[in-house]
Amino acid sequence: MAAVPTTGRPVRGHSGAKVTIVNFDDLECQYCARLHTEFFPDTANHYKGLVKFIYIDYPLTEIHPWAMHAAVDANCLAAQNGPAYWNYVDYLHNNGSEISGSGNDPAKASARLDQLAQQEGARDHLDDAKLQACLTKQDESDIRAEMKAGEKLGVDATPTFFVNGERWSGMLEEPQLWIMIDRALREEGITPPAEAPAPAAQGQAGGGGGKSLY
Repeated sequence: MAAVPTTGRPVRGHSGAKVTIVNFDDLECQYCARLHTEFFPDTANHYKGLVKFIYIDYPLTEIHPWAMHAAVDANCLAAQNGPAYWNYVDYLHNNGSEISGSGNDPAKASARLDQLAQQEGARDHLDDAKLQACLTKQDESDIRAEMKAGEKLGVDATPTFFVNGERWSGMLEEPQLWIMIDRALREEGITPPAEAPAPAAQGQAGGGGGKSLY
């Protein structure tokens, strides 16, 4: 965990939790959106107070034209207010198709991203002049540094996440994520919460499995 660049990053969950999930995230990535909107909320609910989440930017600019701009804008919000950052990330991961638009025009996407960041800043009463200057500057240096640090840790795709330093990348089902968290909790001397039995899928004999990321 010491090699993962988490200093100054917004935290979601219990700040004193012994288990940290660090996610290398791309705000234009559909699989990242699935992880963010389905897996992580279920996980936070199951492990109430026992885990915290930190996101590190890893925009795949070769295939996601507005991901870097989104990451910069998100960090402009994070510089002033952690909840504003998370609200922005929540919106983008739930509404990525709106940002891309039918023509997938990067200029239009960038303008919409800035508009959303300004709206979030107003809702959270941020310093508007400071926020606008940050949005206009579009400084990518911190994000590039995070990406370089991620590459040294073997990150080459999104989502890639670490549970107390244990790395996961690729196909994922929810039980696999929880096995990692349970293992990390036990290493910290904490008994994991009991898992309620999952109902069988409608029309499927035997149930089993769990949600799959992709």
